[in-house]
Amino acid sequence: MVWIKVNFDGSMCGNLVATGFVIRDWNGNVRLAGAKNSGQMSITVTECLALRDGLAHAIHNGWRKILVEGDSKLIIDCVNNVVSIPWSISLLVQDIRVMSYYFEEISFQHIFREANFTADAVASLGHNFAPSRLWDCELPLSFSVPFYFDLVGHACPRGFRL
Repeated sequence: MVWIKVNFDGSMCGNLVATGFVIRDWNGNVRLAGAKNSGQMSITVTECLALRDGLAHAIHNGWRKILVEGDSKLIIDCVNNVVSIPWSISLLVQDIRVMSYYFEEISFQHIFREANFTADAVASLGHNFAPSRLWDCELPLSFSVPFYFDLVGHACPRGFRL
């Protein structure tokens, strides 16, 4: 069985938030991506929801070896039981930990924002949907630049904008 990678992120525009995740196979090809307009909540809760959504879709699709990457050090540290969990995300972290039992292998890693650019772009697009959107084996054409930066193993440079 092969590994897949789940990147997740949250986006805030004014007082509204959106979630996004991108699931790629071992070759870096997009298998599934999703974005959701989530209304008003904290960015910490939003990022946790993005992670939970990505894992739920991985479970649904039968993928069992997962590498999870996100730029929220707090979320990654909470899931890895490195820090105390804030009450606002305690139930979400509990859900994520329970979902983790569905996988043969799973690893949660913190990455810098520049290396999470594709998930960030997908989350930003989530503000345009009511309530959500899934892309199967593709991403919108407007994400081709950050996606190919990531595909060849390079983070987008600091300050790069779509």
